[in-house]
Amino acid sequence: MKHRLVTIIATVGLAVGFGITPVSAAPPVTTTIHGNGLVETFDDVLTCGNSPIYQITTTSNFVFHETLFDDGRVHVTFTETGTFVATNLTLPDYTGKFTVWGGFNANGTTQNGTFTFTAHGTGDDGSTVDNHVTDHFNLRPDGSVNEFFRCR
Repeated sequence: MKHRLVTIIATVGLAVGFGITPVSAAPPVTTTIHGNGLVETFDDVLTCGNSPIYQITTTSNFVFHETLFDDGRVHVTFTETGTFVATNLTLPDYTGKFTVWGGFNANGTTQNGTFTFTAHGTGDDGSTVDNHVTDHFNLRPDGSVNEFFRCR
């Protein structure tokens, strides 16, 4: 599930990295995209650290909101929430719920983004798994980067 967070961060970063620069003065352009019943299957860990690899299938709904301003400013936010099934041949299978949220802003001299991921699952043996990830970065005008990542 950390794979999904990294993919989202990279996608937003690339969109801004390619320079979304409007040509002439105009009102902000806002785009909102909704998705329902998105099904994805991938291999990843369930918790932080060196946990075993599971095959994870998610079913989710999402909303992605982007506002592009004429002066080059960008504001992006998204939320995805849904259910997951995680299977491993030798360990308990887990079912549960997850939510991913992200926000990104750029103004021509600075950029910042914060992303969170939360999941809670119950194993077929009665055990539980909880995961929460927070990732934040900001790019300063001098090009230096401040960032932190916390997974618990």
